[in-house]
Amino acid sequence: MQRTVKVFVIPPGRSPGGPPEPARQMVVEAKSVDALRDAARAKLKGEGYRVRSLSCGPKGLVVYVEAAQ
Repeated sequence: MQRTVKVFVIPPGRSPGGPPEPARQMVVEAKSVDALRDAARAKLKGEGYRVRSLSCGPKGLVVYVEAAQ
C-alpha cells in the first residue's frame, strides 16, 4: 500500500505554542499500516529528523518532526 505523509517541521527556535513550518508531502510504501509508520520514521530519520508525533488518518499519515541533534 502507498500513502501520502504530511510532514510538519518544528523549527529549533520556535516558542512554545508557536506554529510549525508549512507541511510538505512525501509518499511511503509498505505492506501494512504498521510498516508504513516504520517506513515513514526511517525515511525521516535518514533526512536528519527526529519524529515527535506520527498519526494515521483516513487520507494518510501526519508527522511532526524536529531536526535531530
